[in-house]
Amino acid sequence: MTTMMETAPAIQPDSSPYWRGLPVQSVNALCELASALQDSDTDAAIWDRTLPQAFADWLNAIPAERWPQGRFVLRPADIAACLTEAFAASQISSAPALTWFGEDVTHLAECMQDLSGAPMVRLRLEPVFDDACSKLHIDNVVARMICTYSGPATELGLDAVTPESAERIPTGAPVLLKGKRWPDAHQPSLRHRSPPIAGTGQARLVVVLEGCSQAEIYPQYDTLYPSNNAQPER
Repeated sequence: MTTMMETAPAIQPDSSPYWRGLPVQSVNALCELASALQDSDTDAAIWDRTLPQAFADWLNAIPAERWPQGRFVLRPADIAACLTEAFAASQISSAPALTWFGEDVTHLAECMQDLSGAPMVRLRLEPVFDDACSKLHIDNVVARMICTYSGPATELGLDAVTPESAERIPTGAPVLLKGKRWPDAHQPSLRHRSPPIAGTGQARLVVVLEGCSQAEIYPQYDTLYPSNNAQPER
């Protein structure tokens, strides 16, 4: 039985090296995400896991309108405290599930930081209630990690694919995507989008991570955490 601090075993991939015929690798551990992207024929990697049921039950018991949101630039070591404060500001007190969430996002951020080589990461915590980013697209970044913790998750497809036939990632499965600025002669062909949920009554809680240097901070959008934080040494 899965405990609060564990995720369920990864879903076993089929015999193909690629996930559902796309240039996407399915991996069995977080540490394998970044290495999978070193394959020039791979545009994304998915850690195909299942969230702990106790965490899902806790999060889904909170009205989605109370889920916190924010856009922070910080070190992975500060993420747990940042998320605890964000939930506290929404009158959601600390709980074992929140502790697990903070640790999980920290691990994802460490993976993202190691890949990017940046001293910090940008963390976006986003409750979504509409069809945000519903067009298949490639982000103008080096790489980005997305994990949907509640609700329908990110969809993947190719340029020639109609949005309706895009393949949906399992909820709770982190996906690491190459962006337009990936340092490779081969430009990624894989696109992604948010699933259309407007009018369905569904809500999504999404975490987005990318490497961030001091020069890439946008004061009008980003909150530096903690507020007195300078660019840290790695």
